[in-house]
Amino acid sequence: MPVLVPADPLPRPHRPARRITVALLAALGAAVAVAPAAAHGALSDPVKLTVEPNDSPLDGHDGWLLWSRRGDDGRYRLVVRRPDGTAAVLPVTPASGPLDASIGPGPDGAPLVVYRACERPTPDADRECDIRRIDPATGGDDRPVIAASRSGVDEGRPAVWGSRIAFARPIKAGRTRRQGIVVADLDADSPAGRPTILGPVTESRRGRRVRARTSRPESLDLRDGRVAFVWRTAGPGDRSRLMLASDASRPRPRTLLTVRTTARTVSALGRPAMGATDVIVPKTRSGGGGRSTLERRSLRSGRGWSLRSGFSAAQTERYGSSLSAVARLDDASIVVVRRLASDGRHRCAIDALPGVEGCEVVRLDVDRQPWRRVD
Repeated sequence: MPVLVPADPLPRPHRPARRITVALLAALGAAVAVAPAAAHGALSDPVKLTVEPNDSPLDGHDGWLLWSRRGDDGRYRLVVRRPDGTAAVLPVTPASGPLDASIGPGPDGAPLVVYRACERPTPDADRECDIRRIDPATGGDDRPVIAASRSGVDEGRPAVWGSRIAFARPIKAGRTRRQGIVVADLDADSPAGRPTILGPVTESRRGRRVRARTSRPESLDLRDGRVAFVWRTAGPGDRSRLMLASDASRPRPRTLLTVRTTARTVSALGRPAMGATDVIVPKTRSGGGGRSTLERRSLRSGRGWSLRSGFSAAQTERYGSSLSAVARLDDASIVVVRRLASDGRHRCAIDALPGVEGCEVVRLDVDRQPWRRVD
């Protein structure tokens, strides 16, 4: 039986030396010390769980937490944190980027991890990808999910809840730009059929409908017979929508939030985290002074609230900042990745910012945060 490997202390990623002048360091230090965070919607009573060298999606369930950690070799490994606070590296193949994985209750209620595994990983696009499952408590029982392992089709974006699994699959084999969502029995003994949950496939352009070049789910979450997902369309424009659908045949999804990229600001939505009555999703923005936030929507009414990172406007304008990922530990608390600046995808730039350690993984009490009503 595979043995879980205790997670190493925070590695110090190798970075090439930079020439930083005293004046620049002073300016950077001053930016970090801009006005008190309370003036900018400071997070209420955050508890720092760890500091990571990289940005990463998160997922959680019943006190368990799952994310990807970048090692000194540049490869990412799947880390699980138990309710008692101890952490371990799961014995799955490392990847060139954060792993596509999630955690939820299995059929017996015990935590279960589902993840994407690819036979032919490449820097540009992975191929021959299927969904597997593994027991996070022991690191054992690593096996394929047959329903999400159709030959010749690449599956991804898995989420599990009880006896059901949801995942993304192309509408036609080999055409990754057009995908949908499949919800199937976790223990099925044959591959599931075609996607049944779809988002928009057209966009409005100059008064007429134009078919989007890309239309697919970018991330999803599954809970109690409902699927929350982020649907992206790109072509005449670039939009991300937070949508909600029922786990039923031919469901019609409902849009809870839409963001779009403009000439000045690139906007996108990250992986959603569902609670019993609401869903929370990170909204990342870069360029044009855009601020990244957490967005919260009621599952029933669609009402919305927004939460800022607590970094000042000056810091955000100069370096970029965000609450870039969110996960539910339970209905009362969430965990977020809080970062200031970035020197590339998934990396946390910290060399030039005295006092900033990296990407903070922080636990928050949901209802005690300074949420701002937006609609």
